[in-house]
Amino acid sequence: MRASPAQRQRGLTLVEMMVALAAGLMVVLAAGALLNNARAAYQDIDDAGHVQETGRMALAHLADAVRQAGHLPWDSLGGQAPPRLSPALRGIDDSRQANELDPSQGRFDAAAGNGYNKSDLLMLGFFGAARGMDADIANCAGATATTGSAPMEESERSWNIYYIAPGVGNEPELRCRYRGKNGAWTSDAIVRGVEAMQLRYGVDTDFDGLPDRWLDASAIAGDVWRQVKLVRIALLVRGKQARPGAAGRGRSYELFAQSGRPNEAWRFTEKDGDQRLRAVFQTTVYLRNADAGGGTPP
Repeated sequence: MRASPAQRQRGLTLVEMMVALAAGLMVVLAAGALLNNARAAYQDIDDAGHVQETGRMALAHLADAVRQAGHLPWDSLGGQAPPRLSPALRGIDDSRQANELDPSQGRFDAAAGNGYNKSDLLMLGFFGAARGMDADIANCAGATATTGSAPMEESERSWNIYYIAPGVGNEPELRCRYRGKNGAWTSDAIVRGVEAMQLRYGVDTDFDGLPDRWLDASAIAGDVWRQVKLVRIALLVRGKQARPGAAGRGRSYELFAQSGRPNEAWRFTEKDGDQRLRAVFQTTVYLRNADAGGGTPP
């Protein structure tokens, strides 16, 4: 009696087993590659969203702070002109030495040439709203600024000092230095991932009320700061996902475009092979408050 094919099949040959294993391995590798690609795509989308959110939030915070510069408690003045005060806005090119500054005591100068990625430093002074007024004038920590017992004295003015510095894990961040409730200066991170900040100032040099020249902080001194009408802010924001194995030369980013010869102070070049997601964010802010040296309410 002849055996049926099912009865004659006792197992797989070595060749058949190797072919089956190879086919299975190819399926597993293909599935792993698809999963890895999907994961990388998700991380890229998440990173791009993080960069956009960080850039918009940092610009919005700085724009609000700049608009607040020079605020005066007009209701406390009883219609009188304010006393002459120092300019409510100042800057330093290529610096992060905020700890050397105390604008309320007239210390507006700090070392330059050591800014993180050549980033600039910005000082903004303002007074809180008059007592009893329903107004939200706050420092960069979110604490409401008060006028104190002597609302128009220089020492009572609040100041925000913005700069870029490395934080935890050497991650660059936009930081703000301010005086706390006890009067001591302290510094907090506002937004992480901000890698560079460049500032330019629209100055009214002919006193017609309109800015006619764009200058860097190094070209402005003393009372010329009172003539600043506009502030241009440029931020470079980087993503969270580092790509240490990425190939390619480091890309360059121009924080401010300029015809003719580029300004190296406004350029950032990443390290070769970094290839981290980055984007430049810009805005221009009008100083809406009257100069703190005198004038009439806006």
